[in-house]
Amino acid sequence: MREPESSNESPKDYYTTCNRDCPDSCAVIATVKDGKIIKHKGDPKHGVTRGFLCSRGNDYLKRFYDPNRLLHPLRRVDKGWKRISWDEALGLIVEKLRHYGEVYGPRSVLVVNYSAIHSWIPRVLSRLFWAHFGGATFSSGGLSVEAAHAAQQLDFGGDCTHEPEDLVHSKAFVIWGKNVGVTRQHWMPFINQARKSGAVIAVIDPIYSEMARKADRFYQIRPGTDGLLAMGISRLLLERNAVDESFITNHTRGFEAYRQLVFSHRLEEIAKAVDLSLGQIKEIADWYAAKKPLATFTGLGPAYWSNGGAMIRLVDALAAISGNIGIPGGGMSTDIEGAAGLNLSMLREAPKGQSRRILLPRLGEDILHTKDPPLKMGWIAGANPASSAPDTGRVEEGLRTLEFLVVVEQFMSATAELAHLVLPCTTYLEMDDLVTAYGHNWIGSTNRVVPPQGETKTDGEIFQLLAERLGFGQALAGEPRAWLQKFLEPMSAEGLTIERLKEKAYHNPKASSVPFADRKFRTPSGKFEFVTQFTLGPSPTNGGLHLMATKTLRMLNSQILPEDLPEEPVARVNPVILSEMGFSDGKEVWVVSKVGKVKVRLAADDKVRRDVLLFNPALWKRDMHGVNQLRESFLTDIGNGAAMHQTMVFLEAVQASSVS
Repeated sequence: MREPESSNESPKDYYTTCNRDCPDSCAVIATVKDGKIIKHKGDPKHGVTRGFLCSRGNDYLKRFYDPNRLLHPLRRVDKGWKRISWDEALGLIVEKLRHYGEVYGPRSVLVVNYSAIHSWIPRVLSRLFWAHFGGATFSSGGLSVEAAHAAQQLDFGGDCTHEPEDLVHSKAFVIWGKNVGVTRQHWMPFINQARKSGAVIAVIDPIYSEMARKADRFYQIRPGTDGLLAMGISRLLLERNAVDESFITNHTRGFEAYRQLVFSHRLEEIAKAVDLSLGQIKEIADWYAAKKPLATFTGLGPAYWSNGGAMIRLVDALAAISGNIGIPGGGMSTDIEGAAGLNLSMLREAPKGQSRRILLPRLGEDILHTKDPPLKMGWIAGANPASSAPDTGRVEEGLRTLEFLVVVEQFMSATAELAHLVLPCTTYLEMDDLVTAYGHNWIGSTNRVVPPQGETKTDGEIFQLLAERLGFGQALAGEPRAWLQKFLEPMSAEGLTIERLKEKAYHNPKASSVPFADRKFRTPSGKFEFVTQFTLGPSPTNGGLHLMATKTLRMLNSQILPEDLPEEPVARVNPVILSEMGFSDGKEVWVVSKVGKVKVRLAADDKVRRDVLLFNPALWKRDMHGVNQLRESFLTDIGNGAAMHQTMVFLEAVQASSVS
C-alpha cells in the first residue's frame, strides 16, 4: 500500500496491526482522508481477524483523537504541569541517569515495563538500552498469566496452546476460568464452527460469564478449587481406566507420584470442597472419557491464587492422561508463544550489567525496602502499576519516594500523575513495527497510517535519542525497517519479508498448529512432567467475600473510554447474602479489605455466588486507582504472578466504618 498522504483527495486504505495487549492482535484497515483517519475496521483477508474487531477496536479512533491524549512532554512544577521541549526533556533524563548511575550505581534506577509494550522494536531497544547503560533494577513477575506460563513450562517445556484454526476439529471444549467470548473474541467463529458439527461446551467458573451463558453445561464451582476438581475428574478416569495408557507409559514422567496425589483426596471430600455434586463431577469426567478430541482452555481464573501454578498443572495433567495432547482438536490452551522463529540474537550479545529484580505484584513494598543501593529514579513504560498492580496505595507510596520518575504514556494515568516527567508516545496508527500474537500464529506489521500526533514519539525512538546523548547510540541505531529485517532474517527462506508484511499478515512458518504432535516435549526429561505435590489454598475468612473483577468487553487492562466509566463503583453481591447482612439493593456501603476501602453502590445479582463480590468494571469516574486499591499483594506459587483472587473483603455500613 502507498505511504499516507495529506491532501484533498479520495479516501485511501492502509494496512496495519493492533499492538495493544490483547491476544487477537487484529489486522486493521484504516481509511485516511485529508490526513485524518475516518474509518477503522478489521481486515477481512486475515486468517483470524476475518474482518471484525472487538468493541475496543471498533471505538479506537475515539481514543486516538481524544482531546485528553498527551501530545507534548510535560514536567511537574509547583503548580501542576509545564510543557517543555523534547530537547529539554531528554537533557534532563540524561542528567539524572548520569547522576544516579555515578553516585549510586545503575541499580538505583528502577525500570518497569509490562504488557502494554506489545511490539518488538521497543521490547528489544529497551533491553539493549539498559544493558549498555550498565544495568538497572527491573520489575519481574507480573499481573496476569505468569503462573500459567510457569506451569506449562514445567509440564510441557513450553505452551500447549493450539492455534484457533485447529479448534474446528474439537468435539468438546472444557473451559476453566476463561471468558473466551470476551477475552478471545476471534476464537469464537472457530468454536462456533465446531459447534455446528456437534461440539459441546462446558464452562467451569465461579463467575457466570458471557462464556457460561453460551455453554451447554455450566459448573459454578467454589472460588479457588479448580485444582481439587481436576484431581477428582482425574481420579474417576483412573478408576475407570479411561486414560491413554500408551501416552502415560511412553511420554510422561512422574505418573506414580501423581497417581498417589490424585488418590489422596476422596471424591466426597472433593465434591464438598468444590461445591458440586458427585453427579456433576462424573458428568465432566464422562466428557473427558468419551468426547475426543477435547480441547481444554484455562484462563486467569485458576491461576490467580497462591497455589495457582499447581492448579494449572493439575488441569494440564487431566488433559494429558485423557489422551488430548498432541492431537488436532485437543490441547491445553493458555497462550501461544507467538515469537517462534524471530531473530533475537542481539539480546544475547548485549553487555551484562549490574542488574537485580523486584516483584511487580508487590511493587510498592519492594520499592520501599530495596537497599544497597536504594531506588532513586524510575522509568515506567507500557505499564500503569498505580492502577493495575495490587495494593495501589502502597504502590503510590513507593513511587512517591523516588526522587525522579519518568513515565512514558498516551494519557495522564494514575501512574503518570505521580511522575516528575511524562513523555508522550505514539499509538500503533503512527508507527512502524512488528507484532506477534499470543492468541494466534499470524505475524503482522504495524504501519504508520498517519504522522505522529503532536510531538509524540515511539518508545524505540525515545531510547535511541537517549542512547545518542549517553554515548552508546550506535548500539541502538537503525530505522524501524532495518530492525524488522533483522528480526525476520530466519524466515526469509520461507519468503516472509518486511515488504510482504507491509501489505498483509502472514502465518508464522515456524509455528506449530498442534503443539507436541511429535510427543517431543521441551522439558529436561523430554517427556510430559506430572505435578506431584499440591497444597490447598487458605480457608476463606469467616464472613468475608472473595473479591473478583473479571475482564469486560469495553475495558483493556486499565484502558477504558471515559464514556464507559460508571459514575460510581458498583459491587454485585448475591441478594441472599445482602439480606443476611442487613443490606439491600442500591445501598451505599464500604467494601473493606486489609489494605484499603472503597465506597460502593450495591447491586443484588442472583447469578453471583454467595461467597463472591463481583466488581465490574474495575474503574470508575474520579478514581484512577480502581479495584486494586482493595487487593492485597499475594504471590502465586510459581512464576511470581499476582494472586489477584486471594483477597477477601467485607461490607460495612457507611456510618459504621472504622477503617482508616
